[in-house]
This record gives sequence, C-alpha cells and structure tokens, in this order.
Amino acid sequence: MIKLTILNETGHTTLTVEVDELIEQINTHPTDWVFVDGEMVSRENISAVNWDDVDSVVLSPAIVGG
Repeated sequence: MIKLTILNETGHTTLTVEVDELIEQINTHPTDWVFVDGEMVSRENISAVNWDDVDSVVLSPAIVGG
C-alpha cells in the first residue's frame, strides 16, 4: 500500500492505495506533477519506478510562473 496525496486549489486528499489504483490516479490527473517519495518524476519515467520501494506519492497541480 502506498500513501497518495492529491493536492488541489481547495486543499488535499490523502488515500492509501494499491499500485494499480495509484497509476489510475496519476492518469486521471494528466497535468499534475508527480512526486515519488519527495522527488519529482517525469511522466515518461513513471513506468520505470520500482513501486515496491515507494512509500508515498504526491500529485500536485503544475506551478506556472509569470
């Protein structure tokens, strides 16, 4: 089980999920940044993550500076 935190403009949601549900949530939030155990991971590298070693994932809206 992996702790998943989904951040948004109104706060956050924390879930404990299996890997398949985690991947589904990542795909459901296609513009969010993905942080695996505190380190940002590009979407191209998600399939290379060894999920057995992961404790937490955070999905955060992308921050755009102006």
